[in-house]
Amino acid sequence: MILNRLATDLRVLIDLGFFCIECCPFLEKRPQILALALLLHKPFSELFYLLWLECLRLSDYGEPFIFFNMNKITFFAVVALSFGLVTGQAADRVIFEDSNFSKEGWSGFAEVPGTGGWEIRSRDLGDLAQAVVQEVTIEGSGGIFLSAGSGSYVSVFRSEGVVYAVRSRDGERAPIGQADADGTISLRLGFDGAFLIYEYRASGEWNHLGKSDIIGVVSYTGGISTPDRASDMSGYRIIELESLKGVRFGYTNTHKITGTQWVVHDPFRPQPRQINPGTTTPRDNPGAPPSDAIVLFDGTNLDAWEDGKGNASKWTLRDGFFECGKKSGTIQTKQKFGSVQLHIEWASPSVVKGSSQGRGNSGVFLAGLYEVQVQDNYDNLTYPDGQASALYGFRPPRVNASRPPGVWQAYDIIFEMPEFEEGEVVKKAKFTVFHNGVLTQHAVEIPGVLGHKKNIPYKEHGPGSIQLQDHGNPVRYRNIWIRELKPIQ
Repeated sequence: MILNRLATDLRVLIDLGFFCIECCPFLEKRPQILALALLLHKPFSELFYLLWLECLRLSDYGEPFIFFNMNKITFFAVVALSFGLVTGQAADRVIFEDSNFSKEGWSGFAEVPGTGGWEIRSRDLGDLAQAVVQEVTIEGSGGIFLSAGSGSYVSVFRSEGVVYAVRSRDGERAPIGQADADGTISLRLGFDGAFLIYEYRASGEWNHLGKSDIIGVVSYTGGISTPDRASDMSGYRIIELESLKGVRFGYTNTHKITGTQWVVHDPFRPQPRQINPGTTTPRDNPGAPPSDAIVLFDGTNLDAWEDGKGNASKWTLRDGFFECGKKSGTIQTKQKFGSVQLHIEWASPSVVKGSSQGRGNSGVFLAGLYEVQVQDNYDNLTYPDGQASALYGFRPPRVNASRPPGVWQAYDIIFEMPEFEEGEVVKKAKFTVFHNGVLTQHAVEIPGVLGHKKNIPYKEHGPGSIQLQDHGNPVRYRNIWIRELKPIQ
């Protein structure tokens, strides 16, 4: 095994050397630099080997690879950065261990009603729950859990030879997965950077039971066992994953949102529960607009739209819809609007790429300022105030009513303009949003202009364009119409 590993490492180093010389000719005259980079730290060489493989992959698509046109300064910058990233990684750390499942180190004990004597022992972890896994060895019945209170928890456990993964939110219990497993096994429950993972190991590799989105502010972690079988559990550990400490699908250093306990894009804010939106809105064929609506797009042309500089839109017109292209820029209506009812249908790419905010991202801006988020949030976790139909940076949707990628979805938005007197806001902007026919925002007043990592106070303004954001994802739009909301006479 050792000889095989050495042979593999040698092959990597040799191949990598040829690659670096070929892509960076100046290294040919400076072999000492190459030798130092390759020999000092093996993970560094492996990183560049992976970059080489990526180079070969990209070449199949005729795309340029960064190293082919890299000058000396850029190359050394990448070397320094890569070396720092690799060498700076610390090992995972055991932050709590109880080899015999004793009662020391636990903050709570309680029997679970209706379980025949199952006992919960808990330990407060705070926000570490997003960067840890729990592991336990078990011979009989028992398991581990994460709890967010209010009847919300996730658990993986074994009972009568079957391993179960379950979750409960707001008192509603739902299965995640199960498997038969006898004898001594290990269980694992933790966070992989975006999702909760449920795993067991009878021997060899870990087996996945499933995954789910987080359950809100996860504040407790612990073990579950029957009082008379406590000895069946051993080797309980809570491991802090160094590789995930910096993985956040949100931010904790942003401004606090007025009237809430949360900051902008708070990752610990409770996640909206996901529902099936049904078939209230059309999916295959767009419906007809009301007779008094202003049609902004009927599938035939982009005459009502322009780019941010007043030029023709660079978005691509296709069969009954238009699509954001590469570097096509934000698109906006030529006409300006105040308070409106807006209907707009959209679809994220059917081929899933990216995660969190990098997946099917766009946005609908009312009056050119106030954003309703467009985002593929079907089995895709992100910060709650950045989800589909969120008032971006302020208010998450009541529920996640997303449809799968590539399936047409609909927003029906009621937007009421803010009102100003002598430069001061006297009536805040207000939103009501239906996502696929499901009410996700109801008469919500917003504190100002909402943006990435910030909320900006109001400044007096008048009507503005309807804008659709280019966020680098090929999101599609169709069947867009609007009705101006004028005072009742």
